[in-house]
Amino acid sequence: MQTFTGFEYLLIDACNQWGGDKLTFDKRLEWANVNLSQLEQLVATAENKPLYMKAVMAIRKAQKGLPTGHLVGFDAVCSGVQVMSALTGCIAGATATGLVDPNVRADAYSKTTEVMKGILGTAVGVTRKQAKEALMTSFYGSKAKPIEIFGEDTPELNAFYEAANIVAPGAWELLQDLLASWQPMALVHAWKLPDGFDARVKVMEKVEARIEVDELDHASFTYEFYENKGKMKGLSNVANVVHSVDAYILRSIHRRCNYDLEVFQRAAYLIEHELIHRSLGTPATWVEVTEEVIYYVEQYERSGMADVVIVPHLTCGDMGYLTTKHLQALAEIIEGMLQYKPFQVVTIHDEFKCHANNMNYLRMQYRNMLAELAASNVLDDLLSQITGYQGTFKKLSTTLPELIKGSNYALC
Repeated sequence: MQTFTGFEYLLIDACNQWGGDKLTFDKRLEWANVNLSQLEQLVATAENKPLYMKAVMAIRKAQKGLPTGHLVGFDAVCSGVQVMSALTGCIAGATATGLVDPNVRADAYSKTTEVMKGILGTAVGVTRKQAKEALMTSFYGSKAKPIEIFGEDTPELNAFYEAANIVAPGAWELLQDLLASWQPMALVHAWKLPDGFDARVKVMEKVEARIEVDELDHASFTYEFYENKGKMKGLSNVANVVHSVDAYILRSIHRRCNYDLEVFQRAAYLIEHELIHRSLGTPATWVEVTEEVIYYVEQYERSGMADVVIVPHLTCGDMGYLTTKHLQALAEIIEGMLQYKPFQVVTIHDEFKCHANNMNYLRMQYRNMLAELAASNVLDDLLSQITGYQGTFKKLSTTLPELIKGSNYALC
């Protein structure tokens, strides 16, 4: 992964806010260095004027050797498709969302219109913003927005759907599976994420009632409200499941970056001690296992995704309850965490902010999370919980986790 100094991240941030966030990092730095002496004069042409000026002010402070407290923010590339591609092991979708090629600043929306052009044999008359609206909503099950943009039963609409399947076939397949996961007449769809977080989404239907007011000479009006009642079909499982995984990634980034140093140093020692004993043939033993540890181990055994949420609950007494594979996965994560001091992170959906000096490490942890998701059984776990049927989603590839570890633009 390409790394930068704190000052270089300030320069990149200024270029991002000016409107250069689709450029490679090298090009953004080049733009900022060429314009370094006149950044203030470019505010009129900036896409986000307040944030651009804030970034420029931070640069000027840094040049004087003053602390800035400035937070640099990077976004995930087409986060919904990115997460869906990681879960399904889809190299094509991962490439289109910055998870594979380290030398290309990917853009799934522009890629879609490019593929559409090849299918139609002519230019597509839509802006990138329109392509984004169509692609983002369609991968959450919407058909209205693509029709609004490309027209109903048009060659452009057909080309759009064909292009979406070409750009991100894994996400497209997962879209169909999540649509099919709807449980007819269920009052709620529920599932647990690998960190034990409960997602419970009630099925709410809009109901109309006619209200008559005796005191107003029997005047009446229609009152609309939502009632928890089942229905035969629904689209919301798609967005809700993907967003729940997205939120899980955010929680995990917070845990891995803003951690308690003493707690994790102690956990690293206990885990290493336990693994050494096992390697010497000492039987695993434990005194008493807490309900919290049992609960979090259950999440790991279902999903295959180790999570440090369990760490504050671990003691030497219940360490033996975890499998060697689980301990080894935790040890690897904790070792990576302890290589860098704890720091605060601000997350807003798919945007991740931290002090410029810490951004290299935040980007690395995000990349690690996506690689671990790609290697896990999280998707099988989620679909099984929602539908009540055990099954296996056949991933499109098994090599994606290693490719993600070499990525450069997962966040940019």
